[in-house]
Amino acid sequence: MNNYFLKIFLLNFSIFQLASSSFSQQNEKIWFDGLGRSYFSRDNVLSNKDTISPKSMSSGYNLLDLNVHVNPIPNIEVFGQVRVQNQFGGFFGSGTEIDVRQLTARGTLKNKVRFSVGDIFLKQNKYTLHNYDEDLNFYGSDLYNSYKSIIDYENFYQDNRWRLQGLQVDFSYKFDRFIRTLEVDLFTTRPRGSSQLNSALNTFQSDMLLSGGTIYSQISKSISAELNYTILNELPNSGTQLSSVKNPVYQFGLIHQYSAKKFSINSKIQTGLSEKSWSHKVGYDSISHNRLGMFFEYKSEISKLDSSFNLSMGYRYVDPNFRSSAAQSRRIDMAESNLNSIYTIYSNDAVVRPISIFDIISDQNIFNQNISPTLMNFNPIFSNALPYGDATPNRVGLFLDGFYKHKKKYFNINFNTSFFSEVIGQGTSRKRTFLTFAQLTKVNLNELFNQRKEFNFSLGYRNQITNREGDSIERINLNSTHIDFKIEKELLEKVYFNFSTKRIKGIGNEYLVSRDDFDEILTFQQVNYNRIDYLHALGIKYQFKRDVYIDVQYNLWGSEFNIANFNDFDFQRLLFIFSIKL
Repeated sequence: MNNYFLKIFLLNFSIFQLASSSFSQQNEKIWFDGLGRSYFSRDNVLSNKDTISPKSMSSGYNLLDLNVHVNPIPNIEVFGQVRVQNQFGGFFGSGTEIDVRQLTARGTLKNKVRFSVGDIFLKQNKYTLHNYDEDLNFYGSDLYNSYKSIIDYENFYQDNRWRLQGLQVDFSYKFDRFIRTLEVDLFTTRPRGSSQLNSALNTFQSDMLLSGGTIYSQISKSISAELNYTILNELPNSGTQLSSVKNPVYQFGLIHQYSAKKFSINSKIQTGLSEKSWSHKVGYDSISHNRLGMFFEYKSEISKLDSSFNLSMGYRYVDPNFRSSAAQSRRIDMAESNLNSIYTIYSNDAVVRPISIFDIISDQNIFNQNISPTLMNFNPIFSNALPYGDATPNRVGLFLDGFYKHKKKYFNINFNTSFFSEVIGQGTSRKRTFLTFAQLTKVNLNELFNQRKEFNFSLGYRNQITNREGDSIERINLNSTHIDFKIEKELLEKVYFNFSTKRIKGIGNEYLVSRDDFDEILTFQQVNYNRIDYLHALGIKYQFKRDVYIDVQYNLWGSEFNIANFNDFDFQRLLFIFSIKL
């Protein structure tokens, strides 16, 4: 208890001193922003044939993230984020935590070289370093934006970037001849540090480093080129593990841009190589497992200069052996060891409740923040065609996507369709095919009927069909349908009524893949699906301004399995969120 009050005193004293020093100077060198949030949920069991678990549970917290920006000189900034969080039910300091959540120093040297040290957010090409959106989040749907904003904030998901710790340096040049510009971005990070695995056996996990760089050049007014490189490397001498992985990835692309009076046409052709190797020590010998892969993509798009229309199409080939850990790491690992937070165990059989759409949308604790050296697990009914995004290995096919925005803002439409097949079959010479169609339409009824208060609805639909011909063992037929609907009405000034529903139905069969530590396929497990997931939400939101709101929701959610050995479940939640972003 004394330590707790000492921490509070030191924190308040530090903040007071920083604030006093900043306001005592004419030119502020210290300034603050941050975020505060109150979160409360009460969950109830409606039906899951469970007489053991509690029928209702509640949880919640208050937190304050204070961002401190220190500018000791004009070209240098030190940024730190301190979090104070108190779980509901904790009094007089019980359940309160104080953490330093982020720490970064950044600046510019000689007005030419920019650098960042500490927590940095990195993104390159979609085949070398990219943090793809989670399953179900096609088109960045805002149907559940209160949940989504919390998940992205808590897991440091910003603009498809990975949050890593290390050093980043970038600089650029302009030229009079041959090429117009040259931009260079270099980084080195440590996604994982050395740690002790077993104190009795004195075993340690090795350090893992992720380094790379980007070179972008504007060759002429219409032609540019890019080169991306990443390498994931475990340092065997920093641990006692017998195997270590090394994964360099190279990407090269050419972009052509053409602009007319109303339209622009962009074309991009890119290709790349990957190598993944494991050095495995057996006694005094060293055995290497090497895998070489490549990818190729051509994409062309036409768009209006007023951003009201865009249409793109292309062809993609990704080799079965293409491996890029920094681009293929998923936000959610669907392994059985990844447990959800709400009613993890259900039914009288005390079985682990599988991850549902409610968990994907609302549970911040199931998300991944690390780079995985091997391919992670996925659920085929949520995403089967491209579970690892554009970098999904063993795919070849065509894609078409686009959007249209009405000039008077009556509606906008996003759509995507693609047809992919496997390059080689898995466990058989026959290949899977994947047909996907998705669309999201938003209609602004207030614009259509010339009303001042907001009134709109959104309808999203995605259908994904997986097929494989063959005998009774080889045959696969999986049909997955996703439906989203939301209606929002501004009842009073800044007071919004929301109703939304999300439903997923997966029916058919598939084979789940089990891999070893060297990413090689061990076995196939046949799984039959006849499952429906749903989430209905009804709420009132008071929007003080864009980043300050109170949201009260009622959620009804569950799953219907329609097969033996799985019990259906139904739950309800009452949710309260008060969020303030300074």
